[in-house]
Amino acid sequence: MPAEATFPIEGLLEEMGFVRVASKQVARLALIEAGLTNDRKQNMAASKREAAVAAIEERIARVCSAEACRNALDVGGRRVVEVASEGCEVCGGSDIARNVQQMAQDLVAAGRTRLLVIGGSPNARTTLRNALRGSAVEIEFVEGDRPTGARRAKDLAERADVVAIWANTMLDHKVSQPFATAAPEKTFTCARRSVAALADEVSRHVRGKASGRRR
Repeated sequence: MPAEATFPIEGLLEEMGFVRVASKQVARLALIEAGLTNDRKQNMAASKREAAVAAIEERIARVCSAEACRNALDVGGRRVVEVASEGCEVCGGSDIARNVQQMAQDLVAAGRTRLLVIGGSPNARTTLRNALRGSAVEIEFVEGDRPTGARRAKDLAERADVVAIWANTMLDHKVSQPFATAAPEKTFTCARRSVAALADEVSRHVRGKASGRRR
């Protein structure tokens, strides 16, 4: 009868973000508590892999070093352990997820939760909308190839708390120009193209305004 396939326990732990010795020890203890291994074994039966992942996730809340991820982490009574960013339950190593989480927290902290974005590709808009799902931020988009006119631009800008003109994306000047002057005190231009970069620029804008008010 052939021997059952196995996998290295340490390899699984590293896949889940436990790269430091101390974090590996905590994760292995979770496996021992679940009765799946002991402190001597180096390998585990392949049939136990799913149970091993579940045992760790039930006992340990994995988070990277980013403050935004720590603030957004749903601990649920579990022990919090810092892991590599790829194993973080909040961002999974994604700059987009991490930056959008930070942006959402900054907008909420500033009491400016209505975000209006002018421009961006369809994929970028979908990515940003999905990344904000479940947050307190209300996001609205103006497509870059559909001029709104000065009156409509003013109405949209006045309803928003922050207006981001996403330059260097799919954005016609005829679309962006009315927004540049509709509500200048709450409007800024992001010249960087990625979703992560836009989120970062929104955070910078909001923090800058908050800092200015405190002076």
